Amino acid sequence: MSTVTPFAILALIGAVSGSVTAWLLLRRDRPAEVLTPSAPPEPMDEEVVRQLVADELDVRLAGLHEFAELADHDPSLRQNFVDQFFVQLGYGWRESAAWQAKLWPVLLTRLRRESPEFWPEMDLHPESMVLHEVDLRGCEVRNARFDTVRFVGDARFDGAVITGPSSFEGSCFARHASFAGARFEADTDFERTTFTGTAAFPRIITHGQLWFDNARFSARTDFTGAAFGDDVTFEGAGFAGPTTFRDTRSAADVLFGGARFSGHADFAGAAASEFALTGASARTDAHVRRTWPPGWELGPPRPRKPGHWADLTRP
Repeated sequence: MSTVTPFAILALIGAVSGSVTAWLLLRRDRPAEVLTPSAPPEPMDEEVVRQLVADELDVRLAGLHEFAELADHDPSLRQNFVDQFFVQLGYGWRESAAWQAKLWPVLLTRLRRESPEFWPEMDLHPESMVLHEVDLRGCEVRNARFDTVRFVGDARFDGAVITGPSSFEGSCFARHASFAGARFEADTDFERTTFTGTAAFPRIITHGQLWFDNARFSARTDFTGAAFGDDVTFEGAGFAGPTTFRDTRSAADVLFGGARFSGHADFAGAAASEFALTGASARTDAHVRRTWPPGWELGPPRPRKPGHWADLTRP
C-alpha cells in the first residue's frame, strides 16, 4: 500500500494550478484577433498526483505515463510535466540508473522532432543532479540548463537542436560526450566543464556565442567541420589528448588565451575572422604532430612543471 505525503500532494497540485493560471493569463494578453474559442485546461487528476508521490516505483511510473498523456491533449501542462519528470528522475532510489532508464522513454518520445507526439519549445532544467546514460539524439528543445550535472555513462546529443540559451557550466561528463551535428541557436556555456572521455563536437552549428573557458578535455577532442556563427572562447582550457579543429569555419573570433595543449593539435583547413592564441602554450617533450592556425607557431621551449612547454607566438 503506497503512502503519500500530504505536503507533496499539495505542492504538486499547486504547481499544476500555477501552469493553469499562466495559461489563462497568456490567453488574456493575446490580441483579440488570434483568440479562438477553446476549453480551459482540465484540472489535474488527483489520482495521478497521488501516484507521483507514491512509495512504489511502478506506481510512480504509471502516474508519469498518465501525466504525459494528459499533457499530450493539453499543451498548458507540458512544461509542468517536463519539470516534474526531472524531479522524478532525480528521486533517490537505490537503483537510480535502472529507474532513470525506465523514465527516459516517456520524455524522449515527446522531444524528438520526428515523433508524432513531439512537444515544441520545452525547457530542460535538470541542474545539480546525476544523470545516467543520457540520450537526447535528435531532440529539439528551447532552453537547456545542465549546470553542475554529472553525466554517468555516455551522453549523446547528436543532431540535437537547442533554439534558446543553453548551459553546461561546471558539469562533468564521466565518460564519452557526443554532440555530433548538434545545432545551438543561441548562446551556449560550457565553462569549467570536465570531459573525462572523448569530447566529440564534429559538424556542430552555432549561432550565438560559445564558451569553453577553463574547460578540461582529458581525452580526444573533436571539432572537425564545426561552423561557428559568433565568438568562441577556450581561454584557460586544457587539452590533454589529441585535439582537432580541422576544417572548422568561424564567422567571428576563436580565442585560446591561456589554453594548454599536451597532445596532438590539428588546425588544418580551419578558418576564422581571427585565431587568438596569445598566452596559449603546448608541451614540447612529447612525440606529437601539430598543425597550428596560419600565422602561429611555437616559440622556444622552456622548462615548466611538469615537462617542457612553449608559448604560441606570431613569427
